Amino acid sequence: MFQTANGWLKTFTDFGVSVIFAGVVIDILFAQSFVTGNIGEMVAGFSEQGIAGFIALLLFIMVWQKKTPTTTS
Repeated sequence: MFQTANGWLKTFTDFGVSVIFAGVVIDILFAQSFVTGNIGEMVAGFSEQGIAGFIALLLFIMVWQKKTPTTTS
């Protein structure tokens, strides 16, 4: 049961990241700055929080790198 929920959560987050990346590409092509502006605000929020924001950003990066698929031979 946990594996099923974990699979759904991975699928949902992968879909969300894909939508964000598509939004960034569209935003760059058509220069509307909705998505890139929000990303800029989020990064500014991390920097405003000082060390706590830095730690949160590092944790996010660690989780993101952990979820990348590994290839097996």
